[in-house]
Amino acid sequence: MEKEIISRMEKLLDRELDTEEKERLQRIQDTLQIADNDALWAVISAMEYQRAYYETLPEKISSVTEKILAELSIAAEKEVRFAQSRLAENVVKQVEKLSWKRHIHTWLAWGTAALFLLLLYGSCLMWAGFCLGSGQVQPHDLLKMPVGFVLAALCLCGGSVFGVVAARAFADMNRIWRKYFIVAGGCFIFGGAISVLTLA
Repeated sequence: MEKEIISRMEKLLDRELDTEEKERLQRIQDTLQIADNDALWAVISAMEYQRAYYETLPEKISSVTEKILAELSIAAEKEVRFAQSRLAENVVKQVEKLSWKRHIHTWLAWGTAALFLLLLYGSCLMWAGFCLGSGQVQPHDLLKMPVGFVLAALCLCGGSVFGVVAARAFADMNRIWRKYFIVAGGCFIFGGAISVLTLA
């Protein structure tokens, strides 16, 4: 086989032929009895180029596929990290909301009690002042002043709030509903008693 044919094939493939490829070309020439200057070598060169191309094609596809998968993996990791951070933020926000909702009943109870005691303390100071000034004022007369209506309204509102809390706890099958129910009943009774004394 002429070197010209081999150099033409190497130029077409853009690389040197290895020993196996040279032997294959020699077998083709011996089997088909092709002369070195035969025009059939142009067709064989084109076919040899196609064969070499398709032999390397799976490697190229594999390389490109690995690159795409690596890029997808990086993008997926970024999305997962972003989703995890968003999830953590949402969980923290929900926990804060639940914590606030869970303790609002306690805050309402203490706030109502503090306001009631403040008004009661103020009322007692006023009563003491009237007693010192006139000597004729009885404790129930103090309730006929505006503070009596405020105390009655505060007790009735507190009873309503604790009644709603007791109803929700009962609906949730929480045993604490009894305590809220007792507090609500006490507020209603106390508010009713103050209302009677105020209007009497």
